[in-house]
Amino acid sequence: MKKSLFTASLFAIGVIANAQSYVETFETFTLNTNSFYKDTNSTSWQGTSAKFSYSWNKQYSFWSGGFSYTNKLDSSTGAYSNLYGSKAYYGYGNSNNYVSAQPSNSIWGSIKLKSPYSYANGFYITNTTYAYKAMKNGNSFSRKFGDTTGTHTGTLYPQGSYPDWFKITAKAYLAGSVKADSAVFYLADYRFTNNSLDYIVSNWQWFDLSALGQADSIYFKMYSSDVGQYGINTPLFFCVDNFTSNQTFASINENLLTQKLSVYPNPMQNSINVDFKGLIEEPITVELYDVSGTLILKNVSTELRQTYSTEEFSKGIYILKVSKGEQISIYKLIK
Repeated sequence: MKKSLFTASLFAIGVIANAQSYVETFETFTLNTNSFYKDTNSTSWQGTSAKFSYSWNKQYSFWSGGFSYTNKLDSSTGAYSNLYGSKAYYGYGNSNNYVSAQPSNSIWGSIKLKSPYSYANGFYITNTTYAYKAMKNGNSFSRKFGDTTGTHTGTLYPQGSYPDWFKITAKAYLAGSVKADSAVFYLADYRFTNNSLDYIVSNWQWFDLSALGQADSIYFKMYSSDVGQYGINTPLFFCVDNFTSNQTFASINENLLTQKLSVYPNPMQNSINVDFKGLIEEPITVELYDVSGTLILKNVSTELRQTYSTEEFSKGIYILKVSKGEQISIYKLIK
């Protein structure tokens, strides 16, 4: 079994000592059946840990950008009339509410973190039905992904093998300046040599934002290989659920413990190992949380190697917290 060493400096989720995480599930927002947030005054809305931008075009009476929470259940209508439906049908975990988002090709949709939360872990993401159907089948504006009709047919690419892609990029603003790091998620990717690997996302998947570090706001922009005379042809929409952020309590003690620890394998299979390098002068506490912040495992031990069964765990993202006295180390694990 290949050993993977994960240091908090690379994979830390931004929570070090005494920090708290919060998951915006959007379930507290009240909606009529099959409806969505709409405000013709372009009023941004907010949850406990974040504020979500929203824009309405009064001149032409349409939702022009930002985020709208919704409980729309429509995974089949691939037309402009369905701007809110998720291809996954329900929210993450079959929840009622989720968010539809549309950062246009000229405006970055933004999520502003509210104090004391200033680190974004990430969120679950999937395609809207509208975007999914446009890429899967094509329409009067968008090319069917992979299709090369009229584009290099019989020359550079075999018919049906055009290397299309659709992605979202996230960047962070801190103290009025954009940070250099970015996070990227592909909502569709047809660039594989083996066409059987081509995909368009249709279920909820985790979009990791931890590389952005501390932030005041997270901004999003979308890109596509299908570009025409007037810009991107692919509908610039995506869905969001379980937006997770953390507080900002940092500690130099975190690095001290991380240097003495090895946590593997990652992704997890049927077990996870926590190895401590050196003498143990006091017990080590190991805690494992799911992405919602629920504690699902806790153990206190003085053993140099501790192995925990993860066979019964569902696939997803987990947070491992290892503490020894005042020293704390945080790891993000995947199964």
